[in-house]
Amino acid sequence: SLLTVLLMSLAGYLKCDTDDGCETKEETGGEELFDAVNSSIVSGDSIRFFVNVNLEVPPNATAENESAGCVLLHTSRKYLKLKNFEEEVRAHRDLDGFLARASIILDETATSLDDVLREMLKHFAEDPENTEPSCNFEKIMSTLFTDSGTPREGNVHLLSDTIQGVTATVTGVQYQQSWLCIICTIKSLQRRHVCISRLERPQNWGENSCEVRFVILVLAPPKMKSTKTATEVGRTFATMFSDITFRQKLLETKTEEEFKEALVHQRHLLTVVNQRPSAMSDGHKSHGHKPLKVRLLHEFLNVGKGISDDIARRFPVYALDFTDGVIGNNKAIGKYITTMIFLYFACLLPSIAFGSLNDENTRGAIDVQKTIVGQCIGGLLYALFSGQPLVVLLTTAPLALYINVIRGICDDYNLDFSAFYAWIGLWNSFFLVMYSLFNFSLLMKLFKR
Repeated sequence: SLLTVLLMSLAGYLKCDTDDGCETKEETGGEELFDAVNSSIVSGDSIRFFVNVNLEVPPNATAENESAGCVLLHTSRKYLKLKNFEEEVRAHRDLDGFLARASIILDETATSLDDVLREMLKHFAEDPENTEPSCNFEKIMSTLFTDSGTPREGNVHLLSDTIQGVTATVTGVQYQQSWLCIICTIKSLQRRHVCISRLERPQNWGENSCEVRFVILVLAPPKMKSTKTATEVGRTFATMFSDITFRQKLLETKTEEEFKEALVHQRHLLTVVNQRPSAMSDGHKSHGHKPLKVRLLHEFLNVGKGISDDIARRFPVYALDFTDGVIGNNKAIGKYITTMIFLYFACLLPSIAFGSLNDENTRGAIDVQKTIVGQCIGGLLYALFSGQPLVVLLTTAPLALYINVIRGICDDYNLDFSAFYAWIGLWNSFFLVMYSLFNFSLLMKLFKR
């Protein structure tokens, strides 16, 4: 019996030791798996890898089944130079080729990226000038994404090849998220195809694509010259869409013809911008600083050009300052009313406060009532002729101090305060008119903080 007890104790000890070993092995395996997932997210070169790991493994699964849900995704990024529309003739030819067979979709209602791309491919197929043989849409769709040829249960549905605008900042890289250029090489194609789709509403399609309004799809056959590849064509249109002013103009277009005109105008602007530095450098080489001085002198002597340019820019959209938010697709009556109420009190309370101060400093010459009336007249004139309707000029503390100084001068020299104050206002208005006529605002670029 003693021998039996010893054997049982020994067996129990060995069993406990084995269980502890199993637990240790399981814990170690879990830690190794956790470390593997963490280390695969960011590599030593700060390149992000997206790894889909299935952590729910059956107890009796084999090694092959354990790795069935894991997919490795290779990500490669590189910088592309902006197209120089002055020196690179291919940029103009790319745009001319697109305008000749323009594939433009305005106000696309599809919300998912897959549906938008299918509509663009359908637009290719329905083109009467399309000479391509019948293509398999699903095959093209699978080529556009990374899950082509991967197991369906472990795929990662991401775009394979894209071009986006980025800006280097102190905190990192900032993406232009309102447009997305998708490029792809298709073996069955005979020539290049470009389609631009403007979405009806901004769409959120994941990281770095949170407010997409424009999608540029570029398809090209593999056997092309180095200047005609899908990447080069995409670089042409990406250079144009990198300008936020151009994208805003495209949002305001109503028809395809207006869309094309905006593209042509943007090409002209890019050509002129690229020509300007070279022209300036040539001028400096041949005439020193004389061309720059002549140009600045011409800008100052061109009387009224600044005002005329402002009127030409503002007049076509002048009515929108009063109708946006009230009528149209983007109306927001609730926000409009709450903003009016907020601005009413934001303008009225300072007028009452500084009006009381002016009443005391001027001994009743400028009281609260006159301050409020002057505030209303100045706000209306500024809204109608100078700026936005909801941007209101306020009476401020420096102005109240200035009024107190003027009152002291009038008391010292026995001057009529109302007449003296009016002449000071007219004198300031004279300087403002002269500044606007002779474009003195151009001097601001010579000053820095």
